[in-house]
Amino acid sequence: MGNLDVKAKMIDYLSGNLSETEERSFEIQLEKDPVLKEEFLEMSFFWEAENIEIPEPTMEMDRKFYEMLNEEVKEEQKDSSLVRFVKRIEVLPFRKVFYAFGILTIGFFLGKEMNNVKEIHIPEEVRVAQKETEQVRSQLVLTLLDQPSANQRLQAVNEVSKLNEVTETIIKALFATLNNDENVNVRLSAIESLKKYTDMPIVREGLVASIVHQKSPLVQIELADVMVLLQEKEAVKPFKELIDQEGINSSAKQKIEESISNIY
Repeated sequence: MGNLDVKAKMIDYLSGNLSETEERSFEIQLEKDPVLKEEFLEMSFFWEAENIEIPEPTMEMDRKFYEMLNEEVKEEQKDSSLVRFVKRIEVLPFRKVFYAFGILTIGFFLGKEMNNVKEIHIPEEVRVAQKETEQVRSQLVLTLLDQPSANQRLQAVNEVSKLNEVTETIIKALFATLNNDENVNVRLSAIESLKKYTDMPIVREGLVASIVHQKSPLVQIELADVMVLLQEKEAVKPFKELIDQEGINSSAKQKIEESISNIY
């Protein structure tokens, strides 16, 4: 059988034009001839590829394609988004005012993208505005803590969490609130705020010193939980002094006794 005849036979086989007897005969021939079988496998590969039915494009296919394309574009732009944002605001008029009000947003982007960008140039105006914003926010905290409204004092405590760094003045103001504020919710919020800075010796020492000043069972219980979390052994003595006081709440006393046993 000539080469052309063999190729014709292959095409007829792949097209399904052979009878069952002819197909079987051709398969036996392939098993006997490795070279012919290899040639047939190559032809069958291309035959299948050329005869794959390609569906007509639909609206749904278009939508998925463009969604995928948009995602790719976003990924390409992500790495440079902060740099382009900083460059854009540098040319705006009144940019110092913009920096003052937008510094927290810029700080968010810096923290989010710092792992992706090795070196980012931050304009000096941003640094200055960031410092000024911190000072203004710190002053706001101190001012609100002196207000007669408990809601305003709560707002002051919440503002502390927005500071990048807390000063000793802010820490002392929080402890003054914890030890003297007439509103239990404000004192509890002060504890929550101070818990974030327990790596500072002044905060740990202040929390221990505040134990004996607390009359509210809720505040006493919260401080007991904090001392167990910190495993602060210095808290054991003031806690014992506290539970020896007359009129202490039974639930608070039980909690404090449990906390003392859990401080190793």
